[in-house]
Amino acid sequence: MYARGEDRGHADVRRASTAARWQSAARIEAGSNIAAVAAAFADAIAPSGYTHSVLAAFLPADRGPPPYVFFSNTPDVWRQTYLDNNMSAIDSVIAESRRRIAPFTWAELLAMRPEPPEEEPLSAFSAACGLEDGFVVPIHGPGGYVAVASLLSTRSLPSPPPEQRAWLYMLSFLAHERCRALKNVDPGGPQIEKLTARENDCLRWVAAGKSDWETGRILGIAPTTVKFHVERARRKLGAHSRTQAVARLFLRGGS
Repeated sequence: MYARGEDRGHADVRRASTAARWQSAARIEAGSNIAAVAAAFADAIAPSGYTHSVLAAFLPADRGPPPYVFFSNTPDVWRQTYLDNNMSAIDSVIAESRRRIAPFTWAELLAMRPEPPEEEPLSAFSAACGLEDGFVVPIHGPGGYVAVASLLSTRSLPSPPPEQRAWLYMLSFLAHERCRALKNVDPGGPQIEKLTARENDCLRWVAAGKSDWETGRILGIAPTTVKFHVERARRKLGAHSRTQAVARLFLRGGS
């Protein structure tokens, strides 16, 4: 009797755990806005030890444009530094996500290939911000579209077993699909961030051969402000240089 009762107790716990899991998945699918999806996703991955998450999309380009971020609950300084410096261009997590379909951990990535020297500042900065471990889910679409769900932790975690990997993959896929629908992102077309009017003006004067000083005189702003707007436009366009940024601007119709 005791053994059978104990078995029933374990079965009840398993059923309750399974029900809770499906409820968390349903919350993600039912999210009415990005914040609701992000909150539901955070709650769903927390039992696996992940304290932060980022869900972003990347589109084919030379070394890649800045990510289209659906949501991120990473430390503010980490998120802003990563985006402002277009660190996705040197991030092995992104490069590996473009090459493979199966999820992977940071430790597995390091075991596959040594960290390149140019990425060491990013790793050190992430550690300084308290991010010690990660589980990465690549999500591929048509035309080279890649979305990446990064589940991050403030401590080292054991490698997730197969069932847990499958669960985290499903949660990431559901969150991506819901966010993509809410933002009306077409995985088959480019989703480059729109330039502001000032960024567009500054880059057009660069195309005309004007220096930052000359552009500043024309627009009535400081040369340093011109440089700021041109650099932001360059990063939004995923360009390495001003010349490449100008080319991409006109390929997009100059908008």
